[in-house]
Amino acid sequence: MTTLLLRAVTILTLATSTAVAASTPVTFAMDENGMEYSALQTESSWMAVEVPLSALGGSVPGDLGITVSGLPAGTAVVLDRVDTVAQTALLYVTVSRSDTSTTVNAVAQIAVTSGGTVRTTVAIPVYGAAYDH
Repeated sequence: MTTLLLRAVTILTLATSTAVAASTPVTFAMDENGMEYSALQTESSWMAVEVPLSALGGSVPGDLGITVSGLPAGTAVVLDRVDTVAQTALLYVTVSRSDTSTTVNAVAQIAVTSGGTVRTTVAIPVYGAAYDH
């Protein structure tokens, strides 16, 4: 009986992990030249977060917005505009922070919203080196 229960729990765990992994889009940042990056950089306004159109229901909603969590206080990711290339929505963002004397090494959880509903959530690292003026 114990072996049967352990097998059932293992199968359910694997099935759940696979379903979650399959529904989470792989996210990259891209610059205006099409170069892909694995993270967003602070003090930038030239990067876009790639989101598959399929995660948005096949097209970009007119009222698309983002809500960002997971970043240190004073660090922000703000949506500037949205473009599409093939089957990808490019969410151009400005990444800023209020204090450049501290480093940023965090993962932004970006909820992509429309009509008050979260359409998809993507995660991408955000990095920023510390420097003095």
